[in-house]
Amino acid sequence: MTLSDALDDLTPAHREVLVETYFKGRTVNEAAETLGIPSGTVRSRVFYALRSMKLALEERGVTA
Repeated sequence: MTLSDALDDLTPAHREVLVETYFKGRTVNEAAETLGIPSGTVRSRVFYALRSMKLALEERGVTA
């Protein structure tokens, strides 16, 4: 539930790259092909999405 709420806080672009790479287990290149964007964009979005996800989880009291 907490993870789902934190995902909802992300932008749609960040959410979709995390879903493709982490939840569906696709590589960066596979995610790029699926989403129709360059692989460098996928890598960049994953980086920023993970950073945003970390902050969203910390706001909910989840720590590493």
